[in-house]
Amino acid sequence: MTTLFCLWSTDDQSDEPIPNSILFMMRMTLALGLVLVAYLGGYGQQVYSFRQTLKRVREANPTLQLQTLDIAASRSDEITAGLRSNPILNNQTLLQLSSKHLPADAGYLSRQNRQFWLQLTKEFDLYGKRTRRVAFAQGLTQVSEATLKENTRQVLREVSLSWLDAWYASVKLDLLQQTQGNLDSLVAVNRVRLRNQVVSSSDLTRTEVFSERNAVLILTARQTYANQLMALQVQLGQTDSVQIDLKDPILSQVQFDSLLNYALEQRSDVQLARSGLEAAQRNVALQRVLAKPGNELGTIWNPQNAVPYVGVFLTFELPVFSRNQGEIQKSKILQQQAQDQRTFLEKRISVELRTAIHTFRNHQRSIQRFEQLLRQSDQVLNSVRYSYVKGATTLVDYLEAQRAWYETRQSYFDALYDYRKSFVDVLYTSGLISEW
Repeated sequence: MTTLFCLWSTDDQSDEPIPNSILFMMRMTLALGLVLVAYLGGYGQQVYSFRQTLKRVREANPTLQLQTLDIAASRSDEITAGLRSNPILNNQTLLQLSSKHLPADAGYLSRQNRQFWLQLTKEFDLYGKRTRRVAFAQGLTQVSEATLKENTRQVLREVSLSWLDAWYASVKLDLLQQTQGNLDSLVAVNRVRLRNQVVSSSDLTRTEVFSERNAVLILTARQTYANQLMALQVQLGQTDSVQIDLKDPILSQVQFDSLLNYALEQRSDVQLARSGLEAAQRNVALQRVLAKPGNELGTIWNPQNAVPYVGVFLTFELPVFSRNQGEIQKSKILQQQAQDQRTFLEKRISVELRTAIHTFRNHQRSIQRFEQLLRQSDQVLNSVRYSYVKGATTLVDYLEAQRAWYETRQSYFDALYDYRKSFVDVLYTSGLISEW
């Protein structure tokens, strides 16, 4: 940029005209500099369409990245559940301390004065406890995976609405800028007409006030848009600044007739409820087998006073008092709870999806009605503007037409936002948002 400034320096006091070749080089350098500034200003900004945003969320959302560790932790529990019990080695050594009972020609530590007990035992799984522990741990892993999918669906909806909020902030800013252009033109016209004594100074002041107020609204709208983009940047796990594709219509063709069956089979919270019920059933089976008595089997080597003995060690737990009654009852309650939750969820999904589709179709009809209103507001504003310039109408009529034009478009963008949001709700309630 220093080069550009130096080229335009006027320190040279010579009155000689600058050759055309020099002027051409200066203009080319300035043009290249402006292109470079524009390129560097946009460098690093990723433009995200609606689908690209959802894809990026699934790949790099910080919250979801952290929750993937829950699955790894659950798989570690599978390893723990599959471990077999360790063998137990038991040693006992007894020495006879009375000197009068010592064997002849033997000391206190001799074999003849010592009893040695070496026992090796291990718990044996006769009822499949380990198998059921592994099955239950695998069921909990499936619950963790389904939980991540459901959390992903929730985050996708949240980010979708953030994308829509950024789009809405952008179109609102653009609408204010269009209004500012109309008001600036009106101010310029009134200044000329004031010099020609066609309008009063109060008319000029009124238009300037409207223009300044709109300029303040533009500053606020611009900051709101920047804030929405920054929030979206965090949710996307993006280090560079982001932009959204303002031309993306978001809406796509969806077969509404098959959505209910799809939701009841594929929606992530349905899969979570299904996994929870499966895990609860496996827990019931585990708690029942844990009520079976434990057993231990081993061998004994027992030299006593230099006389070797060998034997077998066997223990059985007698299930007289504790038979895991509490955990069995608890597991049955949790199983019933999981079953009831799944049944209730299926009913709720049906209601939610019908409501979302009905709302979407209502907003669709509203948008179609706005198309004619937009054309009419354009025609009215152009007609009143022409009449005002020709002196055939008052400033009040012109400002009223401008206000009606602005409010019509504001209402249209509000309706369009609700229309697109209702489409997001259809994707969310059907579960399609997880694959969009």
